[in-house]
Amino acid sequence: MLHPYRPYQTLPNWTAELLAAVCSECRPTDVLLALSRIIRQQDGEVLAHGQRTGRYATALGRAAGMSGEDLTDLGHAALLHDIGTLTIPRTILHARRPLTVDEYALVQSHPRAGAELLEPIPFLNVAAVWIAHHHERWDGTGYPYGVRGPYIPFAARILSVADTFDAVTSGRSGQQTLDGPSALRLLRLLAGSQLDPDLVEVFVRLDPPLVACEDPPTAHA
Repeated sequence: MLHPYRPYQTLPNWTAELLAAVCSECRPTDVLLALSRIIRQQDGEVLAHGQRTGRYATALGRAAGMSGEDLTDLGHAALLHDIGTLTIPRTILHARRPLTVDEYALVQSHPRAGAELLEPIPFLNVAAVWIAHHHERWDGTGYPYGVRGPYIPFAARILSVADTFDAVTSGRSGQQTLDGPSALRLLRLLAGSQLDPDLVEVFVRLDPPLVACEDPPTAHA
């Protein structure tokens, strides 16, 4: 079992333990199941959020023209996009007080941390790049790199829309939980600042609340 919150455990050590946990698995499906078990042990809501985000992201990616391996990689990225939060102490991640500057910087490090954890796994190389960028903003004020507009990887922009929708409809954002129509209106308000405006319009036309009724992805094991 991993212990990512020990003060003396560095990210490289966490990565080594992660790889040790999955190195005996050969097939991608088995690796994803092993990673899902690890995430569930540490924070079951991170796994549930990844599953829901995966449904929304895959539906949006397909509607936006992705197919084949790209769509598969998108599903992997969505499922695992917040794995980097497991390197952050729960007392910081779920704090009900204003964070210090250092604590906020630690929270903002989770996209890069997640990418670093997954990059050594060959079939997750592409997903790791997209995970690293899933908190960039269309206007360039996001993190960790401050990339803007079309310079943000296309799949990462899809992740951002799906991630935001699930956050506001599941209460993960720390704010009042919104129903589907209210959440879609919020996405439209965020289009052009936080989110890719074209992808938001595609997503709105999907009627995403219906996507939540689909069967969950492989991480359900």
